[in-house]
Amino acid sequence: MNFLCLDTSTVYSVVAVSDEKKVLVGARRQFEKGRAEGVFELIETCLQQSGLALKDMDAFGVGVGPGSFTGLRVGLSAVKGFAFAFSRPVYPFSSLAAIAFNAVHIPARRLAVAVDARRSHVYAAEFKQDGKKGFVPLRKDALLDVERWLGRLDGHTVLAGDAVKMYAPAIQERLGVAGCLEEDMWYPAPEGIAALTRKAFRQRRKTDAQGLEAVYLYSRDCQVRKAC
Repeated sequence: MNFLCLDTSTVYSVVAVSDEKKVLVGARRQFEKGRAEGVFELIETCLQQSGLALKDMDAFGVGVGPGSFTGLRVGLSAVKGFAFAFSRPVYPFSSLAAIAFNAVHIPARRLAVAVDARRSHVYAAEFKQDGKKGFVPLRKDALLDVERWLGRLDGHTVLAGDAVKMYAPAIQERLGVAGCLEEDMWYPAPEGIAALTRKAFRQRRKTDAQGLEAVYLYSRDCQVRKAC
């Protein structure tokens, strides 16, 4: 099995070409302008380096959010087009879980991922360490105001995500000196998106081009969405 995996939920666009065991080629880039064009170029580069083509992909994996509305639209549109053109299944995964994967080797009992959702809100997810399974979700991904998010945390929780920097003063006031991952680990990476795609494949959690949808978490009239 060959997988093309993609996540565009944050400021970074992440691509991985993977087989059933490992990443063959991966890349992560930030595009200041022309993100849609940049993503397709990044995909093409990764495929060329892997020696494979789109027609060689048996399935596609994509981060469905929560995250940037504009970013998610770029990634999901690309994968929908590929899946439809080649009649291939799609394996969706949580973009917050992709960030959590970066902590797989971190000796921590609990991990909280928070991504800025604007207007004093964050996209939040919490995980606990579960032996060989690594970090497993404690709750469903959620859209929370910052105060409510902070109320869920304690001093034993390691933090990740760009909201860590944005709300650093509030975090310090509430928790004191909180542990956090290095900033480079606040965003999805090729290894994580490939691992989650393979996991969804093993668990047979698939959809198709028509059924693929982003996870936005807020209502249509929410002001957070209008700001994204």
